[in-house]
Amino acid sequence: MSFNFIAPLYDSLAALMFGHTLKLAGQWCVERVPPHSRVLVLGGGTGTLLPRLLQTNPQRVLYLEASDTMLHMAQQKIGKSSANERIVFRHGTETDLEQGERYDAILLPFVLDLYPESTLTGRLLPCLLEHLTEPGALLICDFDQPKTTWQRLQLWMMIRFFRVVACIDASRLPNWPQVLQQAGLVETQSATLRRGQIRMGSWQRVIPAPAPGTPPATR
Repeated sequence: MSFNFIAPLYDSLAALMFGHTLKLAGQWCVERVPPHSRVLVLGGGTGTLLPRLLQTNPQRVLYLEASDTMLHMAQQKIGKSSANERIVFRHGTETDLEQGERYDAILLPFVLDLYPESTLTGRLLPCLLEHLTEPGALLICDFDQPKTTWQRLQLWMMIRFFRVVACIDASRLPNWPQVLQQAGLVETQSATLRRGQIRMGSWQRVIPAPAPGTPPATR
């Protein structure tokens, strides 16, 4: 899977298909990042969310992107400002996270739709949860199951297009909310756009209540 070929046109195509909706969905997630957080952005593309994310005053941001072309475009959006000192740009995927790295918020902007459910359950989610602090949240914006004929047609066209130009693994939209629930996560905040076509949510672990007299766990 590689978005290098489509990277220079990606934002223009997204705007042509959805207007400002994808940006609004990403901003919804960014607005739920607590101040002074350690933040992981996985698959943030060309960096459209970075300026808004820096306004939340994060402690540290790891920008992890599989497309080196998109990673370079994201770096150019920030330039050499002082805010850049809080951002680490890394070329790679979730498998390139280092042991011991922990994040209070993990942003997944239109990432889950790229993978079949078997990859989400077998590799992606277990890896991300290993690097998420216990009170931390996965902040997700992505396509939900289509509600109308037009949404089904649009989704079909998008998946076929990206299977050709970016070689994505998914052949259909995974039921990612169900996958998250099965992984022991609960959606604490949610919203939708475009008549439910796009769904945003903050997902956290279900933490069982400790037995009486048990000291609180620390991570």
